[in-house]
Amino acid sequence: MGNILDYRTITFFDVETTHLDPTIGEIIQIAIVTEDRNGKLIEWSTKVSPELVPGSYHSKALEINGYNEKDWKDAPEFSEVADTIVEKLRWGPIVAHNAQFDIAFVENSLERYSPWQRGSRTDFNDKIFRLGYPVIDTVALAWMLMPTEKQNLNTLREHLDLSKDG
Repeated sequence: MGNILDYRTITFFDVETTHLDPTIGEIIQIAIVTEDRNGKLIEWSTKVSPELVPGSYHSKALEINGYNEKDWKDAPEFSEVADTIVEKLRWGPIVAHNAQFDIAFVENSLERYSPWQRGSRTDFNDKIFRLGYPVIDTVALAWMLMPTEKQNLNTLREHLDLSKDG
C-alpha cells in the first residue's frame, strides 16, 4: 500500500461551469496545477468557449464565474484542449474541492465534445481515458477535519487565515 509521498506527481484542478448539472452544462474554464516530488510546479489554465445552447447554462452560474463574451472571444473550444486535459489528469493522485463535481464535468465534457471515451486505462491512439487515481476531495477532508459549519473555500480560507485575493 502506497502513500502520497510515493507518487511522482500530485495534480490539483478546478473547473468553472455554465450549470450545476454535468450532463447539460459546459466547462468554461479549467485550471490544472501539477507538482512533482521535487516541488516543481507546472501550471496550466484556459478559458473554454461554450456553445451556450439554450438549457445548457444558468445565468447565475455565468455571473458567478465572470463569463462575458469579450473575455472568452478567443478561447479555444473544449475539443481543442481535450488532449491536454487528459494528459494532465491521467495520473494520480488528483485533488479538487468537491472533486465529484469537477470530475463529472471533465468526464462528461470529454465524451460530449471530443472523440475521447471512458475506459479502464488511458490510450492516446484509441482516445480512451481514465482519470488519475486516487482522487482526494478537499471538501470531504474539510468536513472531517475542520471545525467549521461550512466547507466552502471562503469559509476555509477565513478559518485558515488565508487571503481571498485572487
